[in-house]
Amino acid sequence: MKKTTAITLMLLSISASAEEKTALAQATEAIQPAVEAYTDYIEKSFLQTFADNDSSLGQAARNQLRAQERAEMEANRGPVRSVRECMKPGNVIDQDVQECAQGLRQRTW
Repeated sequence: MKKTTAITLMLLSISASAEEKTALAQATEAIQPAVEAYTDYIEKSFLQTFADNDSSLGQAARNQLRAQERAEMEANRGPVRSVRECMKPGNVIDQDVQECAQGLRQRTW
């Protein structure tokens, strides 16, 4: 009886501790946003360094920077508006107006 009780308690404690996160896992989750922000900064700095170059590596870096900027804009998308609401003075429709209508840019004109 004592053996059975001891084994049952041991199995319950093992299963309970397996469900709880370890201190290391909790610390990792806590610093994950800071690590991601740091790596994003380093990656962007690296790409900006090479973007000034006229080689194929520079062109690839510029393309990657544009893709990242576009992804950030889409992630922070605002409300979709009509083209009429975003139109520039003189009824001008350009890339800025299109991005405003898609919710990617604020109307500042």
